[in-house]
Amino acid sequence: MTPPAIRHRRDRTSMRSGMLLIVLWLSATAALAQLAAHDNNADESVLARCHAMDDVGEPNARACYLDLLGTEGDDAVRGEALWRLGNMAGANRAFRRAAQTQPGNADVRAQRGQLFLAAHQAADAQALFSEALKIEPANVSALLGMAELQASRFEGPVQGLIGEVLRREPANPRANVLLARLYLEVGDSAAARRVLLDLLEVQDAPRARLDAYALLAAVDHVAGELPSPWTSKALELNPRFADIYAVPAYFYVITRRYVEAVALLEQAAQTDPAHWGAHSDLGINLLRLNRFTEAREHLEQAYAGDPFNAEVVNTLRLLDSLSNFDTLTSDNLILRVHKSETSLLAPYVRELVNNTEHEMAARYGYKLERPVVIELYQHHDDFAVRTAGLPGLGILGATFGDVVVMDGPSAKRAEEFDWISAVWHELAHVITLNATDNLVSRWFSEGVSVFEEWRYGPSPSESVAPHFLEALQAGRLLPVANLDEGFIRPTYPAQIGVSYLQAGLLCTFIADNFANGLRDILDAYRAGATTVEAIELALAISPGNLDAQFANYMDERFGSVIANLVEFKELRGVATKALAEERWQDAQAAAQQAVDIYPAYIGPTSPYLLVARAAADGEQPELALAALAEYWQRGGRNPGALQKLALAYQAAGQPDAAIAVQSVLVRAAPLVAEHHATLGDWSAAARQHEKALGEYRAVLALLPHDRASAHFHVANSLHELNRIEEARRELLYALEIAPRFAPALSLLVEINQ
Repeated sequence: MTPPAIRHRRDRTSMRSGMLLIVLWLSATAALAQLAAHDNNADESVLARCHAMDDVGEPNARACYLDLLGTEGDDAVRGEALWRLGNMAGANRAFRRAAQTQPGNADVRAQRGQLFLAAHQAADAQALFSEALKIEPANVSALLGMAELQASRFEGPVQGLIGEVLRREPANPRANVLLARLYLEVGDSAAARRVLLDLLEVQDAPRARLDAYALLAAVDHVAGELPSPWTSKALELNPRFADIYAVPAYFYVITRRYVEAVALLEQAAQTDPAHWGAHSDLGINLLRLNRFTEAREHLEQAYAGDPFNAEVVNTLRLLDSLSNFDTLTSDNLILRVHKSETSLLAPYVRELVNNTEHEMAARYGYKLERPVVIELYQHHDDFAVRTAGLPGLGILGATFGDVVVMDGPSAKRAEEFDWISAVWHELAHVITLNATDNLVSRWFSEGVSVFEEWRYGPSPSESVAPHFLEALQAGRLLPVANLDEGFIRPTYPAQIGVSYLQAGLLCTFIADNFANGLRDILDAYRAGATTVEAIELALAISPGNLDAQFANYMDERFGSVIANLVEFKELRGVATKALAEERWQDAQAAAQQAVDIYPAYIGPTSPYLLVARAAADGEQPELALAALAEYWQRGGRNPGALQKLALAYQAAGQPDAAIAVQSVLVRAAPLVAEHHATLGDWSAAARQHEKALGEYRAVLALLPHDRASAHFHVANSLHELNRIEEARRELLYALEIAPRFAPALSLLVEINQ
């Protein structure tokens, strides 16, 4: 409201009249402000009463909110009421009006940010919390909103934000509950329980008590102390408080205990059928158990109640797209793969699963009890939606007990994704999860999977990326007792990747220095041991002792590399620059020095590749061949390098070596028909007709332009294997496409004689 316009006059009477009008306006404004403040306070008092009724599940709460909306009042209060009634669009309009009339009110922006967070609009929520903090840097609601947002993303300085709130308000219920959640996520149940019990000592508000009860129940579930008394306490206070089941279910999910999570989420959905988050989480976790029909039912219920949830929308769309997938079933495998790739990829996956069943499982004293479900996706975002409901996931595969979902070879370039090793990695998770009833710690399951890749997988190697060695040098590795934190709550950008490698190296050390150590640790986890207990039981040493021995092992293995790591990186840079300037000899010399410093490194920037290129361009083919051969033997899988090596072996009259390298190449890059055709030709020339047949069938599966020739090559291999009727059928296919195709006509005449 602005003061009325006053026309200035020269006479004193008019001046006095104008001053009187101003005084009257100011008095009226002050009176209106007092009245508005009184009304706002009254509205907030009524709102608090409505909230108190709603928090304990009283059916009259809805009528209370509707009565509040029937009166003129503060828009922020109306926004809260509309939100509780489920009218999120109306709540947003009310909060927006409140922000316009109260531009300096940080609380209003924080309230609206919470609304956007509830509506799954994280970016908008973050912007509103930031606006609130610009207005009032210590605004508690905005600080907590930002902390909750970052906690949901598993990123950012969450504990710092919580600490800032607790310094001002030590008994703040939201801050304490969030702090307890963070403790429980990293496995510190004692600290979580302590925070929550202290909160209950000073907090009587129903909502705060209910949130504390839910997390205390989660502590009991994680510890296996069931039934939890906190469940009955919560339901006595609010019989419709579904979070008493949904919150513990979340902790089952992050520890990969999906059967237990589903059971609790079913109870949550029954307790409050309008808890759309419970239906959403239930649907997604039912998919993780391969229960598609039930999953869709709950996802559709979630969408009907909360159409803003992108995870639900994306997952329902993905389920619709699965009509384009084949499902192949055998005794040990259920494979879902896009119809265009079924015949090509199925043989590779079957081989890996058979090796898992007969070799890998035996290493850990486990026997597969059910078929493994494997789903391969052509697009990374489809895999991400299948895994987490949202695109942009930064991993390549995920395992949910018996169910493996992952990027297929068409999801990424072969130069940056060893898809077949990734399948082996995920199959190792199937073993460690099932062998422990999903009680294995994250670090150990990941560590065994990395160890399996390095030692027994399709691309065995001992290569560790330089960024890990830099973290080792900087003292950033975690003690084994806390290694899970590196996966769950990373404190620096590369920590998740560093933790994967640390876990793999630690499992390698255990495998090489403790007889049956890995298997014994799995047995301890299955019995319910913590990481500390598992190490003490299985290895008969303390975690601290294991850390000390591991540190010595790392120093012995990588000490000299770390001492020269700066020079290693500089030499790679020198070699790359010399190559660009066509100084082949200088490039080769620098790259070879880098190889000598760290000969085990065969990652994407391996100096072996630089040596080979410099030698080839410098017309030293023998040196190029030697560099590529060592790169391959150490586990290098760059498709371009393998192709050059295979062709070089073939040109040098070493067909067996050429076939061996080409066999690795077709697995690394299975979608290139030329690779399969070349291997088929070489195998046929070496009279390895069964192998040739497989490769020619792979060519046919890729729908080549010249399908007649592809059918002919399949027929020729079948003829060599004396499978005459099958050969005749393939020749007829070829001739149907190209009736005058001479080689096919000649072979058909030969067969029919």
